[in-house]
Amino acid sequence: MSVPVQSAVEKTVAPSVRLIASAELPKYQAQWAALAAVAVAPNVFYEPWMLLPAIEYIRERENLHFLFIFGPPERGVKPLWGFFPLEVQTRCLHLPIRTLALWQHRYCYLTLPLVHAEHVQEVLDSFWRWLEQNPLGCRIFDTNYLPGEGPFHTEWADFLIGRYMLVLNEHPRGLQTHAGSFEEYISGLLSKRRYHALSRSRRHLETLGSLEYEEVSDAESVDVWVDRFLQLEAGGWKGMDDGDAIAKRSADAHYFRAMTRSSFLQNRVSLISLLLDGRPIAMKHTLRAEDGAFIFKIAYDEAFAKYSPGVLLELDHLRHWQNGAQTYWTDTCASPRHSLFNLISNERRIIRRSLISNGSMAGDLFVSALPLLRWVRHWLRPKATPSYLRVSTKNG
Repeated sequence: MSVPVQSAVEKTVAPSVRLIASAELPKYQAQWAALAAVAVAPNVFYEPWMLLPAIEYIRERENLHFLFIFGPPERGVKPLWGFFPLEVQTRCLHLPIRTLALWQHRYCYLTLPLVHAEHVQEVLDSFWRWLEQNPLGCRIFDTNYLPGEGPFHTEWADFLIGRYMLVLNEHPRGLQTHAGSFEEYISGLLSKRRYHALSRSRRHLETLGSLEYEEVSDAESVDVWVDRFLQLEAGGWKGMDDGDAIAKRSADAHYFRAMTRSSFLQNRVSLISLLLDGRPIAMKHTLRAEDGAFIFKIAYDEAFAKYSPGVLLELDHLRHWQNGAQTYWTDTCASPRHSLFNLISNERRIIRRSLISNGSMAGDLFVSALPLLRWVRHWLRPKATPSYLRVSTKNG
């Protein structure tokens, strides 16, 4: 008599997808923060303490949506497995194409969604199924600044197979990784001649007054540090007409202050200064992730530019970090070919922006035709590409 064998495959419950408005975000804040702590790859720019002030102060349009992906209920509660901040755009590369993009405001240097490390496949499968039939009427997905390597990219790339996609740009940016000690780290980057020149600059500054490295250690000092930073940054080239100093926009200054307070209370920020007789001549704002960090802003006093105070502060910070590391990597968030961070970064991180069709005929057609349209635009407007992304081998 044969005995039926019970299937070992159990029926699983698919994740649920919910699209919500920004007004609903606070009630999910605890789950959202818990997800960030177990994400397959960290992104401080999409954590509650960073994103909520951005929505409040520097949101420019009302077309933001937030996609939550929940796992099957556990003890009556659906765990949050995925978080995607999205923006609907009515134009794509100056063309009237409705596009859905990972939200990237002007102080967001990474658009990596938060995805639970143990459920990456389920979350991405749910996301792409939703995107193919999304209710927002978007046929193109714009990734903005996604990493082009690492654990998230490995899984993400699997879901791109067979899809119409165009990489708009790709560039490396400085990544600092722990090397055991400051001496080991810096010896592989700076020549002895360059390092000795910087040491001379430090000695020259010390003849002008008391030179001191300082890190904010109490909440009462945060606002003082922020005021000093805003003043220092606005006093340099960033404060000029074509500069992008934070203080030039009152909303941005409010955002910077609120975000810094929030991050400090959660021990997620490092606020350091290089002081000359108590006066800051270089300052740096660094955001902490789970096992790493992101450099958010730096500023220096241009009156002391010949002494390279920004580089000296970086070296001081690297010395404190490498000799007592609690984090293992730092993303510099720097623009391509950044002279300072390319100089003192021992690795590079690939950042890639792509346009991807959602599988519709309109999306496939647009992505397929875009290379030709970009070629035409390049020859009609050769300077449309930012100068830091252009390399010319032409004479003259």
